[in-house]
Amino acid sequence: MSSLITRCRMVGKAAWLLATLLLIVLDFFFLVWLWGRGRSIVVRAHWMQRQARRLLNALAITPTYHGSPPADGVIACNHLSYTDILVLGARHPLVFISKADVSGWPVFGALARYAGTLFLRRELRSDVVRIGAEMPRVVEAGIILAFFPEGTSTGGDRVLPFYRSLFAPIVENGWKVTPAFLRYELPAGDGEVAEDVAYWRDMVFGPHLLKLLGKRRISAVVAYGSPTAAGTDRKALASIVREEVCRLGGIPVEDSVAKPVGAT
Repeated sequence: MSSLITRCRMVGKAAWLLATLLLIVLDFFFLVWLWGRGRSIVVRAHWMQRQARRLLNALAITPTYHGSPPADGVIACNHLSYTDILVLGARHPLVFISKADVSGWPVFGALARYAGTLFLRRELRSDVVRIGAEMPRVVEAGIILAFFPEGTSTGGDRVLPFYRSLFAPIVENGWKVTPAFLRYELPAGDGEVAEDVAYWRDMVFGPHLLKLLGKRRISAVVAYGSPTAAGTDRKALASIVREEVCRLGGIPVEDSVAKPVGAT
């Protein structure tokens, strides 16, 4: 009986999600593209906030926020799933920095492109320079940049060492960085976050999304820390911000965790 209920819930939520996606496309066409406002990063960030709220509702994800989001600058957050963008983006208008292959994902790839996401090809060191040159356009427009400096997602039980490359333009421009920690919670008996909500290891998008749709309810909790001054050293800044993200999540700073390959 429980498996039948889960399948019925999955079908119902899938239909709701499809209807929401149609509404999102119409919203972009009539309120952004048709009015010739697609070049405005401010318009796209506010559009993204509306759609993030709609998608969280369709996915039955309820966000709770602790602390104050920043008024400007950059947010650095730990990373568990593609839904992190929705949870953070629903709180206030943001532009995200994301790995380039996300742009080709079904559903979320199109959403990211419409939202003005800055796509980074991590395998090309020169691409960090390109992204660094694009970042001021966002921040100077009054929109907060958000990124996941771990460079990959986890099951939520740790915070990996941060890639330090993107902290260089932050230091150069003197922006403050607000650390944030995000976690998910499921009702008792409804699976495990690391297996059913986090999107990591070798998981495949389609089956993972279907599993997500089968959940009764998902709680997302975000804790914001205090803005950190950029300082003069990107390595020191990355270390300080990571320690604060760990503190917000009650996770020990583990020196034993291997530094990501190519972290600079």
